[in-house]
Amino acid sequence: MADVLVKICGMTRAEDVEAAAAAGAGAVGFIVVPDSPRGISFEAAKRLAAAAPEEVRTVAVYADAHPDPEAWEHFDLVQVYGMTGPVPERTIVGTRGTPPGLLPDGVPLLLDLARDSTPDEAALQMHWRDAASVRAPVILAGSLTPGNVAEAVRTARPWAVDTARGVETAPGIKDHELMRAFVRNAKEAA
Repeated sequence: MADVLVKICGMTRAEDVEAAAAAGAGAVGFIVVPDSPRGISFEAAKRLAAAAPEEVRTVAVYADAHPDPEAWEHFDLVQVYGMTGPVPERTIVGTRGTPPGLLPDGVPLLLDLARDSTPDEAALQMHWRDAASVRAPVILAGSLTPGNVAEAVRTARPWAVDTARGVETAPGIKDHELMRAFVRNAKEAA
């Protein structure tokens, strides 16, 4: 298996973006969703993305199918839940639960669990096995932590893994040691 891309999502502070990059994360996400505990404004997301190292992909995350049209100008990728119709280039289609039917070739699919869910081990294993059967480049998300990401990578064999609360001390506040452990464990498992 090739190297796995690691995305640390829910960034709200510049020092956390810097620490994620130093830990080896290949992407950082900014949640542009007002009611999210990790949500920040579009302007704040742009500022944090502009400060990210060039080698780290920046991702604007939207909860619905109507992202700011300028998002594709300011971020490397735009992650959209509930996308219907044509998929713009540099878009990640996000879903919670069942993957959508047809996606254009090469469009990354982020497979997530229900928002704020706390699945048991059996539910996580089923989620990882479901991800392994998807033909699109899969970004595996949902309750991933430094403690389970290696097993998730070995089971699902995803293109990328994504975490937010799995490396936090509080919503939007990242623990730098947990980020290092998450990246290390994901990459060693790949």
